[in-house]
Amino acid sequence: MTISILTQTRDFSIQQNLIPHNWQDYADIPFVIPAMCFPWEIFKPIEREYYTLLYLHLKNERAHDPSNEIQPALFSITEEDDKSASSLFHLPSTGRKPHPFMPFFRAFELASLQYIEVMVESVYLQVKSNPLFATMCGFTEKIPSYRSFARFDQIMTTNGLWEKARLLVVEYNKGEGVVETNEEAAAVDTSHIEAEATLNKTRKTCSCEGNCDCPRVLTDDNVGVMRKSNAVSYIAHKLSMVCGVKSGLPLTREVFKGNTPDGKTLEPTLETFKAEHPEMAEQLSFILADGIYQTPENQKVTKDVLQAKLVAPINPRNRKDKPTTARGLKKSTGTALPSVSVDIKWNLEDLIGKRGNIFTLVLYFIQMPSKKVSPAR
Repeated sequence: MTISILTQTRDFSIQQNLIPHNWQDYADIPFVIPAMCFPWEIFKPIEREYYTLLYLHLKNERAHDPSNEIQPALFSITEEDDKSASSLFHLPSTGRKPHPFMPFFRAFELASLQYIEVMVESVYLQVKSNPLFATMCGFTEKIPSYRSFARFDQIMTTNGLWEKARLLVVEYNKGEGVVETNEEAAAVDTSHIEAEATLNKTRKTCSCEGNCDCPRVLTDDNVGVMRKSNAVSYIAHKLSMVCGVKSGLPLTREVFKGNTPDGKTLEPTLETFKAEHPEMAEQLSFILADGIYQTPENQKVTKDVLQAKLVAPINPRNRKDKPTTARGLKKSTGTALPSVSVDIKWNLEDLIGKRGNIFTLVLYFIQMPSKKVSPAR
């Protein structure tokens, strides 16, 4: 594959001079091809909104800190645009310009392909220490400071811009046919994300020195202990997703505390899916899920929210064994498998001697006679 072939398939939003001349030597690095070929231009609306919010953020900082000198000509936004918080932004011809949006955005999006935690510190260190990664993200001059990375993530997070970017990607995939929009079924499942937090840790909300009676808040109010087994547990968030059956790509998600039971996550997840993709929700007839979701409440929720049927295996938990009077069966277990009770007594040497070899012995067991077998004496 050559650069000319790539440019025929998609217009680069990344400048050509950012592509190394010997880029083929780096093609097997996970972030290189996505950085070159992904349609980053679909995030232009997010970029415009970010610049406006950055202007308001810096203006607020200046109002609270008179010693922080910011050049008045930093942004050219009129007073009317300021009052209405318009999403239109124009880079000024004079004054100090802000750091470009797209290199920051690429850095946070491509960092996960490096198998690192997507946090401000880890993304900043990756850009700072990896020249190829920095170049492919679009940092051609001096690397911005850690504070600039932290401000970018703060603005994106507090104003819901990451969420808007996620919806833009889903809509783009639907438009390109990557995600089928006329499926009859969708799948629901959960996963966990380890939290970078301490359970029930609090912080002060005031600037008082020393101990005070001011209220405290949790540093992370959406984490819980998720137990994978008796020996393995995590301080984590629980992620509930709805995926297309054909594409296998997530369409929506909801985040819960790590200790939230899977069966309790279905209703909020389906409500969010219906709100974000109403045209797909109308066509669904089935929701596929694990056995843990199989409850009368979830069957009703699926019908009420999507007018669909929940298809999940029988959940054996909390189902007691039931006695049965059927011949040869002792009880019916919670897994709906019969428990066979046959009174067989044998002497192994005698059975092998009578049947000739071990293979006929196996066949003898498979036949499972219902009568008592007494070894010959």
